[in-house]
Amino acid sequence: MTETRVLPLRMPILDGESLDSWLEAMGRRNGLTFSTFLRVLGLSRHYLTRLLVSDLPVSVLRELEVRTGLPAGRLDHAVIGDDFPFSPRRQRRCRFCPQCLAEREGRWLLKWWLPWTFACTTHEALLHDTCPGCGEGVRVRLPGHTLRFPPAACTRGSRLASVCGTDLTSAKLLELDSDHPLLAAQRRVDILLAARSTAHTVLADLNQCTSWLMHTLDDNDIQAMGPVIRERWHRRPLATRTPADRAKPLGAAVSGVIAHAALPFLDTSDETFAARALHVLRARHDTPNKVIPRGMTTEQWSQLSPGTQRRFLHAGDQIMGALDRVRFSSSTPRARVPEPGDHSASARIRHVPQVLWPGWTVRLMPREGMQENLFRGIAAALLLLPGEPVLRARGVTDRLGPHLPNAMTVTLQRALKSGHPDGLTALCNLAHYLDDHGSPIDYERRRRLVPAAPISPDQWRELCFRTGTQPGEQLNNKTTQAPRYLNAQRYLNQLLTSADLTDPRHPLVLRSAPDRSRYFAFPPSLTLDQRDALHQHAIGVLHDLNIDEPLTWEPPQECADGLDLPGRRLDDIDLEEVRRIVITEQRAPREAARQLDTTLTHIRFALEQVPREPREWGRSSSVGSWRLHQQAKDVLTTGFLQREYVDGDKTLTRIAQETGIPRHIAVVQARALGFTVRRTRKPFPIDETWLREQYLTHKRSTLDIAEELGTEDETVRRRLKHLNIPLRPPGVHSRTIMTAKIDTSLPRDVRSAVEGTLHGWLRLHRFQIAMHFPSLDSAARHLMTEPNALVTQFQRLERDIGTHLFARAAFGRPQQPTPRGRRLLRHLETDRIQALMTASLPHDHAPAPPDDHVLEAAHAKFQTRRNPGPPTPFDDISVERIRVTKPTLVLLRDLLARPQQKFYGAEVIARTGLDPGTVYPKLKRLERAGWLTSRLEDDVTWMNRATPGRGPGKRRTFYTLTAEGHRAARHETQHRTAA
Repeated sequence: MTETRVLPLRMPILDGESLDSWLEAMGRRNGLTFSTFLRVLGLSRHYLTRLLVSDLPVSVLRELEVRTGLPAGRLDHAVIGDDFPFSPRRQRRCRFCPQCLAEREGRWLLKWWLPWTFACTTHEALLHDTCPGCGEGVRVRLPGHTLRFPPAACTRGSRLASVCGTDLTSAKLLELDSDHPLLAAQRRVDILLAARSTAHTVLADLNQCTSWLMHTLDDNDIQAMGPVIRERWHRRPLATRTPADRAKPLGAAVSGVIAHAALPFLDTSDETFAARALHVLRARHDTPNKVIPRGMTTEQWSQLSPGTQRRFLHAGDQIMGALDRVRFSSSTPRARVPEPGDHSASARIRHVPQVLWPGWTVRLMPREGMQENLFRGIAAALLLLPGEPVLRARGVTDRLGPHLPNAMTVTLQRALKSGHPDGLTALCNLAHYLDDHGSPIDYERRRRLVPAAPISPDQWRELCFRTGTQPGEQLNNKTTQAPRYLNAQRYLNQLLTSADLTDPRHPLVLRSAPDRSRYFAFPPSLTLDQRDALHQHAIGVLHDLNIDEPLTWEPPQECADGLDLPGRRLDDIDLEEVRRIVITEQRAPREAARQLDTTLTHIRFALEQVPREPREWGRSSSVGSWRLHQQAKDVLTTGFLQREYVDGDKTLTRIAQETGIPRHIAVVQARALGFTVRRTRKPFPIDETWLREQYLTHKRSTLDIAEELGTEDETVRRRLKHLNIPLRPPGVHSRTIMTAKIDTSLPRDVRSAVEGTLHGWLRLHRFQIAMHFPSLDSAARHLMTEPNALVTQFQRLERDIGTHLFARAAFGRPQQPTPRGRRLLRHLETDRIQALMTASLPHDHAPAPPDDHVLEAAHAKFQTRRNPGPPTPFDDISVERIRVTKPTLVLLRDLLARPQQKFYGAEVIARTGLDPGTVYPKLKRLERAGWLTSRLEDDVTWMNRATPGRGPGKRRTFYTLTAEGHRAARHETQHRTAA
């Protein structure tokens, strides 16, 4: 402008009027053409009309307001400012409503310049794009010859003769039904324009979606919009590959159809409805595994607002690749395209464990087709994928586990094929939760600071013994099985750091499938006290590292609310049923998983929550030994040992007996406290001269000497060795009674029976008493012993004296001493010998002599016994007749039940239950009498019975009942039965 002064002739600007229309009206008011008036205002360079409403600087607007007397800021509503999205598709022409032009006396509305104003809601009609006379766009260039034509005339043309001059108010009104979709769309656009901040975002996105919608919409979408709309829709420009093609103006009908289709997913607060509407459109022509919709350029996609991109991603979730779905979080309301400089995924790694949390493992892991350790590692790496700017799967997994295979796609595909596609959504939700809330555990710091072996073997032993369990050390170097303390180190390391123990770089890596199985069986084998002790030890490790964090943590299960996941919650299982199946019934965990309709991994983690009952250990076990050592530390204190062991002169053996602590443990404790442990007692005081006299002169045994001194036999023997006294051979021959000599004045037979023997006086005493009875049986009853014992003792007595001492009893004839025996009895009756005998016999071996009543009863009973004599021979059976007793009758009945069978003695004993000492002699007696025949076992049978590695043993003797023996046995059994 050349000068700043107020115009003399001015007119107000109408509501909604565009700046170019008002300036044209001001020029007419001042009698100037439009171009002339603009030169007066200094705006002659704006030869395109649209530049007057889109490109004027704010300073020019302020100056125009001054010169026209308008309040400051009034013209801001007459131009399209920065808050109006004019779009890359520049609006080269102005649309119009003939009826509105007529009513406003040729004054043009600003919104007609906007590309998304396509209908007049006042007159319910479609706007015109071109002049009905010349068919060209109106108000493209500055209107010429404005003084010769009315304000609403088409002034297209350069010379007066070529100016169109058509009265635009006379154009046909393109009426639409009141419920026409385009009118509804226009009303929504008008509402948006009233709030320009929202309109900028929505209409800018609409501009970028235009070319995509032009290729996506089909005849079915506009079938109900009327023939005018359909005809103009088919004339739309389809080529949009180049910027020039995309700059071609669109008709009002085409803009209306696009706005009608786009506003439901652009201008909405219902994200679900918007995603559904977009999904219907994307499903028509989209290519699978493609993020950007088909028909939309990368430039257009990048210029979409984040909200619209989120809706597109959410709508295309089902056709995108699995990795892209997680990377863009397309299945969640927070779907977005990561920016190149976005570092949220990289910052998330400190909150992510190397293997997925147990509670989320059982929920997300497919029931089939995945190894647990591989899934946990890949799933943890997938938590780093949402928001990752560059898709490179190997680069994502290498951050947590370079050892993992490139199996991210396979893992996601198997999760999708499991019938539970919400697993991808759950992974994205977990990543978003970590972004929003973080984690109370810094896993990256723990992986760096926590030692590989958080517990030493000695600490593990102490912990196990304290909780009443076995540490389970490796027994020898030949076994390849890892000791339990190694699995305890693995358990604690994974508890603290959530490390992947299949990583070859880890010092505690699982080296084989059996090693992995034993480690998986380790946590369920822990008792409740043992598990609590391990957790307390882990908390102590964190405290020593100055890490103030909880021991373990998992994102809340609310991250999966409303999602259909493959597995149930970790706590959604009956632990009592798991205990019953796996622990009580000793069935495999796989059977428990099948019965409870869950996975083996779920059962394995559930078993870690099932408390094991502690086992009762004996004193000989390592647990019992540790408890005894602890008891020794509590009982055998320094003061106690000083008082009892040193001052009280007690031996450690006695102290061990009194306290119930084994002596070897008492020795260890005493030495640990600094006491000198004596291997033996203090030397027992024995007089050397007296000992020599007793042992050498009097020939006393060490046992007799020890009893007299009140010590032990071995003590006396050690003292004799110390004195270099030759020891007599140990045993009975060195006893005093064996070495003692009797006075030679005693009878020779008495001395022969007593000297150099044990119990010689006892045998003489019993012989003296037995000779009062008629037989050894009656004497044995009185002496309360067995007759065989008396026979053996009297035979020894006769052998020592060298002659027979008595004649044995027979039928009807009592036993009688021989002359030598009577002489011995007379010697025994003397007072001197009776005194020696009484002194030598203990009281329990010296029964009183029988009284007369006992002797009379014994003799009377002996006289009543009669001699039965030999059995009467058979009359017509040619075998010897034998005496048939009750055992013989049992034997004969057994033989008659198997007359033709051969048998051997053990079979008869097993069938009859008779004593072997009875059966075998009777079989021999029957054979001698002709009742039985016998033969030895043949070599073949004998060798076949041989035990491998040992000899065949004794041959069997087989017996068979003869024909005459069968008759004799039948006769005896019938006779006995009749009797």
